Amino acid sequence: MKYNLNSDYNFEETEIIAPEKLVSDICSELTEITRGYVQGNIGEYDGEIFSFDKLSFAAAFANLTATTRIDVQDKLGTIGEDEFKYEFYLSSNYIENFKYRIMFLKYGIGGYPVTVVLEQGIADEIQQKEESGYIFTCDTAKEFETLCIGILNSKMMKKVIQDLISAANRKLQIIEDNN
Repeated sequence: MKYNLNSDYNFEETEIIAPEKLVSDICSELTEITRGYVQGNIGEYDGEIFSFDKLSFAAAFANLTATTRIDVQDKLGTIGEDEFKYEFYLSSNYIENFKYRIMFLKYGIGGYPVTVVLEQGIADEIQQKEESGYIFTCDTAKEFETLCIGILNSKMMKKVIQDLISAANRKLQIIEDNN
């Protein structure tokens, strides 16, 4: 018996680039154009990427007898979907213990949409508005690429990158002077 189910699925390899691969490619270009003084880094991240309120022990203890509503809808839909979370940051081999975290990104099994939680100062600059929203959703790889390029070409990022290059040059000069 045939049930007339939709059968027009695409089984060919897709050309969608995973968000962390796209950032990794951008990181490689950044390292190249900064002559290795600055590295872009993308790494798995297992912490929270959104701001949240945390109950104190006393508040949690006081509410032990409070009832909690259980919504059956929470048990339907996608169960056990992996969340892929990454951090994107700058560093330099010449400057120990320095890390400038630019953003967090998170996505599900499809890769897109990707949620970007951006450093507030950069978000304000690219949106040309103080205290702007810092959470972005990019539905496609092209949107995400455009956002990443805008971020790295922002005045704030150019300053951070230039400061890292200058600090690395100072460190190299000290090393050279000591030899």
